[in-house]
Amino acid sequence: MRASVARYLLLLVILASNCFFLGHAQDDATEDFDTPSDEDPSRHAVGIDMDGDGSIDGYDYDGDGKIDDIEPESGFGKVDDDDGYEWPTIFEAADDMLDVSLLMYPIAQLRKRAKETPEVFKDAAAVLKEPITAKEIGAMLMENRGVLVEELEESNTQVLEQVLDAIIERQRKASDEDHSKREMTATLVNFADDNSQSELVYAVGVDNARRRVTVAFRGSVTLKDFHQDAQIWMQRIDNPLAAIQGQPKDIRIHHGFYEYLYYATTSGETRTDGITPKSKYERILDQAKVLLQKYPDYKLFVAGHSLGAALASVFAFMASTDEEVPGPVTCVSVASPFVGGVNFRKAFQYQEKEGRLRYLRIVNHGDIVTIMPFYAINLGAYKHVGIELKLYGDKYTLRYPKGSQGNALVRTWSTSVFNNLSTQYLVNHSPGEYDIRLEVTKEDLSSMYLNDLYQDAKHVGRSIAKKAKKGES
Repeated sequence: MRASVARYLLLLVILASNCFFLGHAQDDATEDFDTPSDEDPSRHAVGIDMDGDGSIDGYDYDGDGKIDDIEPESGFGKVDDDDGYEWPTIFEAADDMLDVSLLMYPIAQLRKRAKETPEVFKDAAAVLKEPITAKEIGAMLMENRGVLVEELEESNTQVLEQVLDAIIERQRKASDEDHSKREMTATLVNFADDNSQSELVYAVGVDNARRRVTVAFRGSVTLKDFHQDAQIWMQRIDNPLAAIQGQPKDIRIHHGFYEYLYYATTSGETRTDGITPKSKYERILDQAKVLLQKYPDYKLFVAGHSLGAALASVFAFMASTDEEVPGPVTCVSVASPFVGGVNFRKAFQYQEKEGRLRYLRIVNHGDIVTIMPFYAINLGAYKHVGIELKLYGDKYTLRYPKGSQGNALVRTWSTSVFNNLSTQYLVNHSPGEYDIRLEVTKEDLSSMYLNDLYQDAKHVGRSIAKKAKKGES
């Protein structure tokens, strides 16, 4: 009964909210971090309370236990001097994109029911309408609240249960003012779920308050999703940056994730030759480009949870290599497994150096999904990319792979599957647990910016920081 009440509350709390995204208003076993191992997490780039009053007095970025000057030599700040774009803080970006990732699940579930049994809806066409504003989505959910509750009762999907609990809690904490802003500025342009049992599910939207175009991917729900997860060997593909001196000829990406993005779409769309079917990636990027061309001062954000996080990682990297996409592309992933090998990381980091790509990878300590798959038999070890925000529950760390081999064996054990086995692994991977732990970082991360971290050599190394200051932003 309590579950039914909670699900019904979802309709009330989500009604005046963004309803979709639009938002305003693990270490790996061979990870080469220039920081101490996870056995001493308090030494990782964390806030330090010097006087014991419970507030953060400064930050230790180099692991010496002392407060460091975290101001970069020159940073973008909140407003970039070049184009006036107002960047979100790290917490705002993480919080918004977690919202995006969570809402993919229940929206897909409701739309699936509307397609299968439209007769149970007062207006099934309204459920499937595209484009649709956040206000219209709220009204549609209220009108069909009985159908949604029934669908959620029958789904028996654990991840959906966890997502709904997280959404209810997040909307309870959100202010009415923020709800109003979202309702006025958010539009869901496309929710692609026509073949949700055999293809990936994604959505594209625009947020006029944030000046943001967002692409989001749903996590694992169907048997096909889990089948793609299980294809852990690496796919060798041409490096889109191969023409650049020092870049490898090819990169290696998790086969299941790559195939999901690059198989031919069933939409019937073709490339310019009129014969070759477009891949899913091409279709998604084309839809994002239409909005970016319509709003030339907007930026592209990409998000997802679990499988969705892995797809977001690949999509964001590839999109950053497209000259028609304004940089930097910002990806915020939640609970991402490994995506690629060492050459993928090398190409990824080049884009970061050039100011074309910014990546915040959010992981929960103890979430075993974020350290899998460990190794591809055919092509070697996987590597994580981007700036890692690791959540412990009572603290957090911010780290970046810099290439040092120091403490590699210690890190290998501390982040291995064997050392992370826990009866809490499902809880640690759940969206609700990510929401709870992220909230702990709010005070600190609400005054920090991702672009500043990319310009700070203490975080990303001197070569990337020096180049990022000169890169396009």
